[in-house]
Amino acid sequence: MTASHNEASPRRWSRRRLAGVSGGTLTGFALGGGAHRLVQAQEATPIPVNDTAFPPGDQLAFLGIVDAGLDSTATPGAIVGIWYPGRGTWLHAAGIGDITTAAPFTVADHVRIASNTKTFVATVILQLVDEGALVLNDPLENYITGVPNGAEITLRQVLGMTAGIYDFVNDPVIAEGYNADPLLAFTPEDALAIIRASTPDFAPGERAQYSNSNYILLGLIAEEVTGQPIDVLIAERILTPLGMATTSFATTPDMPMPFAHGYDLGEPGDALRDVTVSNPDIPWASGAMISTLADLRIWAAGLAEGTLISAETQRERLQFSPFETTPLEVGYGLGILTINGLLGHNGGILGYSSWVVHDPESGASIAVITNRAGNEGGTADPIFIGIASYLFPERFAAILPGATPEASPAA
Repeated sequence: MTASHNEASPRRWSRRRLAGVSGGTLTGFALGGGAHRLVQAQEATPIPVNDTAFPPGDQLAFLGIVDAGLDSTATPGAIVGIWYPGRGTWLHAAGIGDITTAAPFTVADHVRIASNTKTFVATVILQLVDEGALVLNDPLENYITGVPNGAEITLRQVLGMTAGIYDFVNDPVIAEGYNADPLLAFTPEDALAIIRASTPDFAPGERAQYSNSNYILLGLIAEEVTGQPIDVLIAERILTPLGMATTSFATTPDMPMPFAHGYDLGEPGDALRDVTVSNPDIPWASGAMISTLADLRIWAAGLAEGTLISAETQRERLQFSPFETTPLEVGYGLGILTINGLLGHNGGILGYSSWVVHDPESGASIAVITNRAGNEGGTADPIFIGIASYLFPERFAAILPGATPEASPAA
């Protein structure tokens, strides 16, 4: 989803920028310092039983990264979880979860996880592949008719963002209407109508390019094949087996308690606008889910390790098509993102920005959610990249301090 940007605004690293839509270089992240105006307002968060705290030096570095990230994006608050076997666990809530009451953000708060929803929908699709109900190389036209190039597009390409299907969120109905009214009346069928009337962005398989339309189509396919709603499929096939009791696919505009309020990105100097309550049928299978830090820890590892699909299908999932991004190595698999070897996804929706990743080599997981964002997200990016750079400096050397920053292009 498109967010406005100008050179006077804080530097934002949006999902589309990381996906290579606008290219550019991610550089110049602060890894320490800052006044800690927000992080000092809260008591230290107890770590889970049987986990070990990071050493004080690491914790101070993390605090500096969070503080700098909130400062650079003018974001009220963030929650962060780092789980690194053999090194430590760090759970932290910084800043404000409700600017009206000044209630703090807490690690127990529910948040919208936006495009991280795609990882759940893709997992359901891949389970159906394992069960023989779907075939990755089947044409899209077999399941949904009327999509431009549908006879040439395969389910594999829809999953992997290489189908060339126009992104419905670029239509003025969403690009303008959703930002103006988060409760805009809109359904997945409306999105399908936009997709059917669209012109493809490129020929199937030509390249990888992020499009939310792919996952609207996949949600409809999952429902058609199984006869069950996508929220039920995700609950029964993923959330219940993994014990993710505080995660849900939203079917109403409301948030479960407790929750952190989300605020619109707006323009520099604008008053924060509360956009917590929004119509989940707008992002639907491309971004309607809600979760908590504790559950995201479970999913980060479960997704990256292929817990709920066969080993063969997991190997298929981890075949990545590169996005045009430098110096980071970013690619898209079958409903999963790789960034310099970390596996997971990110998300952006009105009010919330997020990253959820896992490193198979070390077993480390990172989750970051912030509560000020436009449809592109982005405000979680400097915190996530700062933490990832600190934990894995050899992988992120090209963007550590000392690299030459480039001008920030439009998101």
